[in-house]
Amino acid sequence: MRKLVYILLPVMMSCNTSTSIINMNGAYTMEKQNFKGNDIDTSSVENNQLKIYAGNVMMYTLVNPLQDVSAFAVGKFSVNGDKLIENITYNATENLQSADVFSDTVNIIKNDTGYVQTMSKVMSDKGEIKITETYKSAGTNTPSLLDGIWKQVSSYALRGSDTIKHSDIEYKAFYAGYFSYGDYYTDSIQQKRTGISYGTFSMDSNNNLTETITASTWPELNGKTFVLDITINDSDGFTQTTTNATGDKEISVYERVK
Repeated sequence: MRKLVYILLPVMMSCNTSTSIINMNGAYTMEKQNFKGNDIDTSSVENNQLKIYAGNVMMYTLVNPLQDVSAFAVGKFSVNGDKLIENITYNATENLQSADVFSDTVNIIKNDTGYVQTMSKVMSDKGEIKITETYKSAGTNTPSLLDGIWKQVSSYALRGSDTIKHSDIEYKAFYAGYFSYGDYYTDSIQQKRTGISYGTFSMDSNNNLTETITASTWPELNGKTFVLDITINDSDGFTQTTTNATGDKEISVYERVK
């Protein structure tokens, strides 16, 4: 099944712009996937996956702990009748990343609990198959100043008198009380890696952002809560600051994806 997951990831990392009849705005967790073809008919609940749709932009994050696979994608989306069109502008899976734009169209059925997405004629190691994914609506209707998709444009650490710049590629999404985080980075042995986390968030009147992680590439983070200091620069930008026990700071600047 490992090979199947890798082949299907580019298909799942798909999305485009604006909504019409069906309102997709919200946060959705994947309940299950079904793969059906001449030589296969099986369901899987291995993937921990969250999709966030906000306005005309989206972000997808996935971690499969059993197969040690992490992936994320960002882009724009639109809805035409029962068709969801997703235009991906950036995606990363494990040690690979791409800014090549690609589009995908899937059939969707919205229901009281979320929606069902169907992709037909998908090529895999089992030949041509149909993939059906069931998503559950999550979160609340409470709006936030951070609602939307954000790209990190600057990141650095302040350690004593030293300033250390980071070069990773990072995106964050916020909507309906849920957040997701995707990072393409270089690890301690200089290998490229993809890491994701997602969960719930809230903001207080002092712009303190509280994030509770429910799924992550790093298992030790699951269930952990972090409080971050947020400075709203303007409607299209914010700065995030974290301070550790020794007083060192990590500072990230984000711009809104439009």
